[in-house]
Amino acid sequence: MQITILFLCMLFSWIFLHRLKQKNRKGPKTWPFLGAALEQLMYYDTMHDWILKYLSQSRTVVVPMPFTTYTYIADPADVEHVLKTNFSNYPKGEVYHSYMEVLLGDGIFNVDGEVWRKQRKTASFEFASKNLRDFSTVVFREYSLKLSAILTQASHNNQAVDMQELLMRMTLDSICKVGFGVEIGTLAPNLPDNEFAQAFDTANMIVTLRFIDPLWKIKKFLNVGSEAVLDQNIRTIDDFTYSVIKRRKAEIEQDRELTRMKRKLAWLLSYDSLGKLYYLHAVITETLRLYPAVPQDPKGILEDDVLPDGTKVKAGGMVTYVPYSMGRMEYNWGADAASFNPERWLKDGVFQNASPFKFTAFQAGPRICLGKDSAYLQMKMALAILCRFYEFKLVPGHQVKYRMMTILSMEHGLKLTVSKRP
Repeated sequence: MQITILFLCMLFSWIFLHRLKQKNRKGPKTWPFLGAALEQLMYYDTMHDWILKYLSQSRTVVVPMPFTTYTYIADPADVEHVLKTNFSNYPKGEVYHSYMEVLLGDGIFNVDGEVWRKQRKTASFEFASKNLRDFSTVVFREYSLKLSAILTQASHNNQAVDMQELLMRMTLDSICKVGFGVEIGTLAPNLPDNEFAQAFDTANMIVTLRFIDPLWKIKKFLNVGSEAVLDQNIRTIDDFTYSVIKRRKAEIEQDRELTRMKRKLAWLLSYDSLGKLYYLHAVITETLRLYPAVPQDPKGILEDDVLPDGTKVKAGGMVTYVPYSMGRMEYNWGADAASFNPERWLKDGVFQNASPFKFTAFQAGPRICLGKDSAYLQMKMALAILCRFYEFKLVPGHQVKYRMMTILSMEHGLKLTVSKRP
C-alpha cells in the first residue's frame, strides 16, 4: 500500500511539473499519453474539453502514444495543409480503416485512393441531381410535419420530450426514404422501439473506444467484453440494412408512379423559399461552429512532413483537426468566440460563408461533405416549422453531458418541455 501511495504521489508530481513546464513553453505542446489520459480523468469530463484547453494555449498539441503519435491541430493554415495542399499525404489510413471497418466497411467515409475517388464521383452526380433535391425537399417537409404532430400531442398532454431522440428518428426515417424509398416508421406517433438506432449508437461508442484501447484486437479475437457486445450490435445493424434492401426491391415497381407524383408536390415551404432564410441559415451555422456533428477527425500520415506552423509530423502517426475546438478559439473567431452570435455570419442581412478551413463542420478540400446542402435543407425545413409553432424549454435539472462517440452526442438526451405558440 505504501509503495502504491508513493508511486501515485510521484506520478501526480510529475504531471504537475510537466504542466508547469508546458505552460511556459512556446510552440506545439507535447503531452505524453499516460499524462494526457490521467489529466483527462482528473480534471475534465470529456476528451473534447481536454483538447480545447490545450489548443486554446497552443494551436498544436502533440500526444506520443505507445506505438504512434497523435497531433491535434486548430490553426486554419495547418488544416488547409492537411485537407487540401498536401491532401495525398494525409489519407484515412490503415489504422483508422481497421478501427472503423466493422461499422463503415469500405464505404466512402472509410477508404482512400481510387476506391474513394470512384465512390466520390458516383455520389457527386447523385447529390447534384435536381430530382434528388426536389424529392428530398418533399420528404424533409413530410417528416418535419410528422415531428410537429408528435410535439403538438406532447404539448397537449404536458409531456416532456427527448428532442435528441426525436431528431435522430426523423433523420433516420428521412435518410431511408430518400436513399431507399422505404418508410421504416420510427417517427410514428407511438414511437416504436428502434433497435437499429440503439445498436448503431452502441457500436459507435465501442468503435470509438478502440482508438484508446490497446487490447481491442485481443478482445475481438476472443469475442469477449466490449468486442462481443459490438459483434451483437453489428448483427442487428446488418439485419436491418439487408431487410430494407430486400423490402425496397419488392416495392420498386409498386411505388414508381407514386414517387413521380410526390416529386411534383410543392406546398408550405419550397427549396427556393428556404434559401432566402438567411438568418435561419446563420443560426444553424453558428450552432455547428460551436457543436459540430463530428468533433474531431483523424488522418494518417504517409510521409514525414512539416506543418505551416513548423510542427514536424512523422510517417505512421496521426494528425487530427478538431472542429469542436476550432470553433471556440479566439485566434480564429475573435474575442466573442465562445458566444452564440448568428450575426457574425451576416452582412447587410445576407449570409456570408467563412473559409471551410476555419469553419470545418463539413470538412474541406477534396473530401468536403457532399451532403452539406442536403443537411442544411433538412435542418432549415425542420426549424422553420418547429420554431414557428412551438416554444421549447430545458427540463429543470436535466443534465446535458457529452458521451464518447465519433459524433457529438448527449449522454442523457435533450429533455425539453414544449408548448404551442399563440
